[in-house]
Amino acid sequence: MIHHSFQSMLQKFFLERLMNQMNASPDTIKAYRDTFRIFLRYMNEEKHCAPSQLTLEMINAENVLDFLQYIETVRNNSTKTRNHRLAAIHSFMNYVSFQAPEYLSVIQRVMSIPFKKTETRQVEYLVDEEVDAIMQGCDLSSWLGRRDRLMLAILYNTGVRVSELVSIKKRDISLNKNGTGSIRVKGKGRKERSLPLWKTTKQYLEAFLKETEIHEDNYVFTSQQGKQLTRSGVTYRLACLVKTASKSCPSLRQKRVTPHVLRHTTAMHLLEAGVDISTIAIWLGHESIETTHKYMVADLRLKEQALAQTKEPQALRFRYQPPADILSFLDSL
Repeated sequence: MIHHSFQSMLQKFFLERLMNQMNASPDTIKAYRDTFRIFLRYMNEEKHCAPSQLTLEMINAENVLDFLQYIETVRNNSTKTRNHRLAAIHSFMNYVSFQAPEYLSVIQRVMSIPFKKTETRQVEYLVDEEVDAIMQGCDLSSWLGRRDRLMLAILYNTGVRVSELVSIKKRDISLNKNGTGSIRVKGKGRKERSLPLWKTTKQYLEAFLKETEIHEDNYVFTSQQGKQLTRSGVTYRLACLVKTASKSCPSLRQKRVTPHVLRHTTAMHLLEAGVDISTIAIWLGHESIETTHKYMVADLRLKEQALAQTKEPQALRFRYQPPADILSFLDSL
C-alpha cells in the first residue's frame, strides 16, 4: 500500500488539483494557502504538533472543529471567514478521498461539519450627492489627485471589484474615435467581461494615459513610485477622500465607505435606473443571479414605488509557526 503523508498530499493538492486541474485563480490559491498556514500554526501552538509531525489521521473532525472555534474566539474572525476556512479544508479532504480512500472514515466526519448561517446585512451604498462630494475631493492640480479621480470614476462607472481595478493594463482599454470606450477585466473564476465607459470617464482616461505615457503591458493604476497599486492602497486613498468629503457632506461620517461600497452603489443605481437584475448580474460578473438579488432586497425606494401602486386600506395610515518544510512550501505559493 502506498503511504500518503499529509505533507505530500497538501503539496499535491495545491500543485496538481488547484493549479493544474482547476486552474484556480491566484486569489483562491492565496486564500487556501492562508487557511492551511493558520491551521498548521494552530496545531503547533495549541495541540503541540509540529507541521512535520502532522498525519492525515490528525486532520479529523475534532481538530477541525477546535480550529474553527479558535479562529472565531481567539482570532476574532467573522462567521463568514470561518466558513471560508472550512470550505478550504473541505476541498482538501475531498481531494484526499480520491487519492487515499483508506482515510474515508476520517474524511466523512470532516465533510459532515456544516457551515454556519451568517447574518444577512443590509447592503450599504452611496447616494448621488455623496458620490459627487467624494469626486470633488480630488486635488486635480496633482498627479495623485488626477489618478484618484480616474480611479473613482472607473469604480463608480463600471462597478468593478478593487482586485479587477488594480489589474487593468493599458492593453485592456478600448477608446474609440466615435466617443465610446470600454475596459476589459478578468473577474472571479478568471472570467473576462467588457464594460462600457461614460463619455466623461473616457475623457478622464484619455487625459491620464496621455499624461503618463505607459506601455501596453503596464498597469494603469500605479503608486507614486511607479509600482502596481495595491488593493489596500485603493482603500487607503478612498478613505482619505471620504474624510475630506465628509466636511461638506456630513452623511458620509455615518458610513464606512470602501471600494466594495462603490460597487454596491453602481448596482443600486443601475437597479434604480430600471436595468433588469439579469443584466446587472452580467455587468458585475456574478456567477449566480442570487448574488445580485440582495440589491433588490435592499432598495427601499423601489419597494415604496411598488407599494404606491397598490391600494392602501383606510385603516392603515402608518409606515410599517514554526519553521517547517510544509510551512515553507505554503509561504512560497
